[in-house]
Amino acid sequence: MGYQQASMSQIASELGLSVRTLHRYFPAKADIVWGGIESSLDALSEGLRHANAELPVIEAITAGVVAVFDQNADDNAIDRARLRLIATTPELRAARPETFELWRAQLIGFIGDRLGEPAGSLVPWVMGAAVQTTITEALAWWALHEQTRGPGEVVGQALASFNSVAAGLSPPVPSRRGQE
Repeated sequence: MGYQQASMSQIASELGLSVRTLHRYFPAKADIVWGGIESSLDALSEGLRHANAELPVIEAITAGVVAVFDQNADDNAIDRARLRLIATTPELRAARPETFELWRAQLIGFIGDRLGEPAGSLVPWVMGAAVQTTITEALAWWALHEQTRGPGEVVGQALASFNSVAAGLSPPVPSRRGQE
């Protein structure tokens, strides 16, 4: 049985829980898949707070974001399965949890601070959204392509390429290790 066919009642039964108990922790079925990413917000916040002030903005973000994924390196198989399900299920891609929006707000705020602009101004707003989209799509790509590289390495490469393209340069040539 796949995600689309599974009901909250069936999931609760498989777990030996009542539907009411399952709903207490996961109000919607999508919350089960997205659950657990709340801790990544704290890790991102910490990484950005301690970002090297000497690094250009995208490089500083890259270091902070890669650190988030590196701290969960032991869960790559679980993360890949979860992200593959999200990448291939339109309902899940559309059901972005509050934490996802908080990541975006963190990125926009960081960019605004680094540029000396209010977070709500145009450049931090669109750059934060573009960086978050780059991260999201890099993770979807990683989930759908079996390889030896971890999510942090793939996100790092995507952000480095984003940074190069944004600066008007050619993207860096990726390493051949684990590439498709």
